[in-house]
Amino acid sequence: MMSSSAERGKQKESSDPRGATRSRLEEAMAKLGLTEEEAVPLVLDDVEVGKKPKWMLAGKVLYRNQFHIQTIASALRPAWRNPRGLDFRSVGENTFVAEFESQRDRDRVRDGSPWHVSKNAMILEEFVECMQPSELKFDKLQLWVRVLNLPFNLRTPDWGKAIEKKIDKNSAQVVFDPVGGFLRARVTVDVTKPLRRGILIDSAARKGRDWYEFQYEHIPHFCFSCGRLGHSDLMCPTPGTRDEDGSLPYGASLRALDEGKRSGSNDNSSREHFAGQNSRWETKFSSNVPEAGGEATSPAKKSEGRKRKGNANVPKLMYRKVGEVQPPGSVVGDVNAKQIVAFTAQPAGGQGVTLPAEEVGENESNKKRKTPSSSINSAEAAAQPCQAQ
Repeated sequence: MMSSSAERGKQKESSDPRGATRSRLEEAMAKLGLTEEEAVPLVLDDVEVGKKPKWMLAGKVLYRNQFHIQTIASALRPAWRNPRGLDFRSVGENTFVAEFESQRDRDRVRDGSPWHVSKNAMILEEFVECMQPSELKFDKLQLWVRVLNLPFNLRTPDWGKAIEKKIDKNSAQVVFDPVGGFLRARVTVDVTKPLRRGILIDSAARKGRDWYEFQYEHIPHFCFSCGRLGHSDLMCPTPGTRDEDGSLPYGASLRALDEGKRSGSNDNSSREHFAGQNSRWETKFSSNVPEAGGEATSPAKKSEGRKRKGNANVPKLMYRKVGEVQPPGSVVGDVNAKQIVAFTAQPAGGQGVTLPAEEVGENESNKKRKTPSSSINSAEAAAQPCQAQ
């Protein structure tokens, strides 16, 4: 009878973690030897009847420096699609409580992990207001892991479940990606332990043991030295040893390449996609695209209907130099002699008309000339002999 009651007590404690915590607390209090005053409890009726339920998550960012609560909120709101009624409050260093308006939003965020703040891992746990801070462990993170290069005979649901349970016995989601050729399993990672780099499978069909590597999807920063989340290899408290090539035990090969960042055809298709968007934008809004029935020109360059100064009927003239004429009485070759230039006035699209040299000379003489620096011009000053000192 006593053995059966003890077994029932153990089963009750395993099904109710709070009951197990209470029993351990009673054992610890019995060992403390409380005094009469210490043994008298304060009884509080802190259950609020009829109060609207709160849907909350507690989170912690694994980073050595402290983040402000506004920095955390600004990073997570858009990532969580800005659910209605979302509120953040700080409850410790890099620790916060997020309150949601609906259970649906809370469950969606909880099941959508991993989340990160500036690529630093963030752990989420369900939270109720009657919890103690010591009950928040922040030691489990859910991730999608890929098992690479599996043999074709192991790419079945039954073998996939067997491999999944070997990785994480509590895992319940496993799928096979036929395009990528890998097995995907939703597993829970203990952040206090190093990441698993692969799995060793002893296959009877292959008659030997083979190593199959892991890759983690959307994994935050982790240490290449010890393989744990929350710090880099420069700040590692237990640094690992490098091999003969100078490589650390862990590396970037554990991080799965995002679908949008794959090289090859995907990059080209993305460029074509953006190029197509730009061409559609130009087709819709550009004025250089001809319309049906004629050529379209920019409104700023149209000449019809624009007003001109003076008489609008006077054709626009274009002048072209045709030669130079030596004035009467001047010596040929004299550089100081005034030269008269003749021009041809040609209307746009018409025949040229030569203007008289006298008219052109008068126009040239009317132009403003520079004032000489002294009363004697430069030609006369050059002709005079030097005066004796």
